[in-house]
Order: sequence, then structure tokens, then C-alpha cells
Amino acid sequence: MRRDSVILLLAFAAVASAFVGSTILAQRASREVGGLAASIARDAAPGLAAMGSVRGEVRRLQALVTRQAALGPAPGDKDAIDQTRRSLDDHLAEFRALPASGEELRLLSELQTDIRSFDAAVERVIAQLASGTPQQAGQTLSNEVRLLADEAVAAASKLVEADARTAEDAALRIEQVHRRTDRMALQMDLLCVILAGIAAWLVLRAVRQARRIQEEHRENVERRAEELEQFAGRVAHDVLSPLASVGLALSLAQKSGSPTQQSAAQRGTSSLQRVRGIVDALLEFARSGARPEPGANTDVGPAVAGLLEELRPQAEDAAAELRVDPIPDCVVASSPGVLVVILSNLVRNALKYLGDASERVVVLRVRPRRASVSFEVEDTGPGVPAELGDRIFEPYIRGRRASTTRPGIGLGLATVKRLVVAHGGTLGTRRGSLGGALFWVELPRAEATEHPRLPAESVMRS
Repeated sequence: MRRDSVILLLAFAAVASAFVGSTILAQRASREVGGLAASIARDAAPGLAAMGSVRGEVRRLQALVTRQAALGPAPGDKDAIDQTRRSLDDHLAEFRALPASGEELRLLSELQTDIRSFDAAVERVIAQLASGTPQQAGQTLSNEVRLLADEAVAAASKLVEADARTAEDAALRIEQVHRRTDRMALQMDLLCVILAGIAAWLVLRAVRQARRIQEEHRENVERRAEELEQFAGRVAHDVLSPLASVGLALSLAQKSGSPTQQSAAQRGTSSLQRVRGIVDALLEFARSGARPEPGANTDVGPAVAGLLEELRPQAEDAAAELRVDPIPDCVVASSPGVLVVILSNLVRNALKYLGDASERVVVLRVRPRRASVSFEVEDTGPGVPAELGDRIFEPYIRGRRASTTRPGIGLGLATVKRLVVAHGGTLGTRRGSLGGALFWVELPRAEATEHPRLPAESVMRS
């Protein structure tokens, strides 16, 4: 009886295991098919729609500007152009919010660069028409707007083709999964009693082990979070405590020193205050899990003015001229420390890699846009090596020549990328009009708040 019971138990286990195995297989296949279908419905299809709309809005904007150049401004033209540009930005934002492969990210970066160039050309045509030079506007329309519009549409078409291939691959994969599931379900029904029992035992043991690992992982995460908080506190103390002594010494120099010493102490105090701001902002940034502080905003003018004063010695050492175009009133959605870190790394990098250029110039430009603020740092150096490309923003990536002739470990631009992406911005690089490298960053705009305005130097020479 006992032996029969054992055999019956084994038979029941075999049948139950085969049934459960078939169910599990069907569920896994269903999840895989569901995931593939979701990728079509939530990724490929919206991407196709967004890129189709982008192409349509580019052509519509081109047609509006062309009509205005040919027939002259008409009532409602400005509103139509503004609405089309906002719609173009919205469709690009919709596509950026979708999951993207490496190829799609590369193509999207090209498209954004083309759209920015096209939009700038449209702005030039509108400005030329407003200034009463329709002939010049027509030349800009023929030589720039049409060509850039074609390039933007072509870039969007590449993304359409990429999404179409993704949808086609997903559909073929769904068909393969169905065939594979039918075949494996039949095989599962033929499993033997011993293997079914062993499989059930292994599943039970795996579940217990997964639970144990999950619990250990949770405890480890909590312990690491506590250690990170303690480490951040020690860093703040170790960095800021020596600065307090430096601040006291500078304060005494301001009170009792000669006029020259007092002036130098004042500049040192200003730099010290910026260091404190940067340390505080970055510590808060690290503690918040690489997320920007909610509601943080910075008036760009005072931040750039302080940065110029800080970079004066490095520009003089590099025998370079640091130019800053007039800075419009604008506010970005980041803390002052984070903005200074981003711009400081870009400008220092440009000064550092001017090389042996006879003309040694670095230009910083600030250009407010509809929903963002664009920062450009351009130099007259040799430019980014062709073999690096966008990899220049990865940690520890440096050119072969720079790694042997310039000190550093290649973290400056990687830090810029991490901060910009965390704040919802975009960045890139290309060859500038001065012959060297041009690095651009776009950060989201914030609602302007009342900040004290400081006089910003437009040109700093050495």
C-alpha cells in the first residue's frame, strides 16, 4: 500500500508538473507576445506618428515662411508660425519620451541638430523680413531654409524607417513565439515522472532562494543608503571646515590689509562663496539620488558673471581671450552650483585644449529658447578628434594626443552629461564656425524669480 501510495504520488506529481509546466510556458509566451505587441503599440506606432508629424510640421513651417517671403506678412502669419514651432517641439518631446535603442538615440541626436539649425534659419528669414530686406530673406530661404528643411525631413524619415523595422521585427518574433510555444507545449506533456518531480523540487528551492536573495538585497540597500548618508555628512564637514578658516583669514585681510590686499581678499571671498554653493548643491544632488532639487532655479546672468571672475586666471595662463556675448534675462531650472559646474567644465575644457592655435579665443553664448536655454562654448582649437564623436562625453574617454600632453582623467565632460541629462536637458558637440569644437547644452527654462542682477563682463582678455 505504501509503495502504491508512493507511485500514485509520483504519477500525480508528474501529471501536475506537466500541467503546471505547460501553463507556465503558455504564460511566458503570452508575456513575451504581450511585450512585443506593447512595443509596437507604445513605442513603434507612437514613434511613427510623432516622426510623421515632425516631417509635416517642418514642411508647414517652411511653407509659411516661404509664403510670407513671397507675398509679405499677412494677419495671422505670426500666430501660425509660432503655433507650428510649438507643435514641432511637442512632437519631438513625445518621441524623446519613448523607449529608444542606440541607433534611435543617434538618429534623434542628428534630427535635433538639424531641427535647431532649421529653426535658426527660419528666425533669420523672419528677422530679415521685419528689417525690410526681403531680397536677403529670399536668399536665406533659398540657400539655407530649404536645404535644412530637407535635411531635417530626411533625418525624421530615418527614424520612421527604424521604427518600421522595429515593428516588423516584433511581428515576426510574435509568429516565431507562437510556433515555438506549440512545439514546446507538446514536449512538456511528454515529460517523465522523475524529471517532473525534480523540476517541481527545483522550482520550490529556486523560489525560496530568490526570496532569501531579495531579503538580503533589501537589507544591503538599506545599509548602503545609511552609509552613503554618513559619508556625505563627512564629506561636507571635511570640505567646508577648512573653507571656514580660509573665509576668516580673508575677512581679516579685508579689514586690516592694504587696498590691494583688500581687493584681492574681496575676490577670494566671492570665489569662496561660489565654492560653498557648488559643494552644497552637489551634495544635495548626490543625496537625492541623482535628481535635481524640486523648484530649483538660477538667474543665468549673475551665475555667468561670477564664473568669468573665477576663470580669469586660467584664461591668462592659457594666453587666451574669453568672449561672452550679451546675456539676455533668463532663468534655468537648476541650482546655481549645478549651472556653474556645467559651464565651468565646458569653458575649462575649451581653454585646456586650445593646443598650439595661433588665434586663441573661447566664446560663451547664452540663447533663450521657447522652453529651454541654450548654452554654447566654442573655441579656435583643433576640435574633437573624429574617432571620438559623442563618446567624448563618456567617463575616462580622452584623445590619444590629449592623454599624453594634457593632465586629467577624462571626467569633466562626463560630469556635464550626467548633470544635464538628470535635469531633463540635452547636449552635443559639432565643429564650430571658428574652426574648433563647439559644445552645446540645453537646459529647461524656469519661471523667472526676483534675483539681484550683477554686472556681467562681456569680454575678458588676457
